[in-house]
Amino acid sequence: MSEYPVHIEIEPRVHLIRGANEARFPQANCLLVDDEVLTIVDAGADISRVRQTLSYLGHEMKDIDRIVLSHFHIDHKAFATEIVEEADCEVLCHPLAERGVRTFAGMIECYGIDGHRYFDEWKRTIPTWVPRIMSDYRVTGNFHDGVPIDCGQTKLYPIHTPGHTSDHTCFGINGYDTILLVDIDLTRFGPWYGNIVSDIEDFERSIRRIMEMNPAVGVSSHLLEPVRGGLQERLVQYLGVIDERNKTIIRLISEGYDTCQKLASRPTIYPRIPFNLYAVFEEYMVQKHIELLTKRNIVRTEGGRLVVVRS
Repeated sequence: MSEYPVHIEIEPRVHLIRGANEARFPQANCLLVDDEVLTIVDAGADISRVRQTLSYLGHEMKDIDRIVLSHFHIDHKAFATEIVEEADCEVLCHPLAERGVRTFAGMIECYGIDGHRYFDEWKRTIPTWVPRIMSDYRVTGNFHDGVPIDCGQTKLYPIHTPGHTSDHTCFGINGYDTILLVDIDLTRFGPWYGNIVSDIEDFERSIRRIMEMNPAVGVSSHLLEPVRGGLQERLVQYLGVIDERNKTIIRLISEGYDTCQKLASRPTIYPRIPFNLYAVFEEYMVQKHIELLTKRNIVRTEGGRLVVVRS
């Protein structure tokens, strides 16, 4: 893998700290606002990358005043505990995020993974990605949709965009011309909604909400470069992945993949299942599509088998 700069300035006083491994899960980008209130949005980039960026800007870890968490996922809250231990800073999240951020048990509830046949494997694996993930995390306050977070000359505008998770929040940077899209991430994989607190229709509405704001620049948590041209087209394409998945599932049901288990074992959403724990999320996402298609009277269940009513 080719090397790339650890951080780039995307606006005056606003820096993107790029996650390791090209910001792929379990890494994610962070946003550092070098202003009167030194603020980091998310803590998913390797801690060494955070230190390197701070040092370049003349800071140390202890100088961080505030962490803002976009949602409870492990690749976003990851290293917040290590930062808090050195900086003793405030930590803000959406009110719906508190349960998943504060404790490991709460995070498990939000994932909806407890009792799954691969739960024990998942529980063994994630500390190898985020060593402190089972510890308690600090939350000192909440942000709210549309109420600016004041960093000094820079203001962050929370945009509650549920779907990926119920608490998922994007952030406008000094307005809405540039938006930190977080996990409306514009990756080739498309939208991810593999938790119990995920919702496909909410995700569709959230993408459309961002499109209506008509931003010029979109900053993804999992792309190394901000999208500065053709952002509307990228959002349309990203939204369209959901419909393509619906169409694929309808076709596969007609071809005999007539249970959720058969569809997930194929697999249908992921191109492949690299680890068993990914099967958990495949199953959740397939099930959510089945529920959506049933709600829309496109699919129904007869004798334990899925049947296409209309395509």
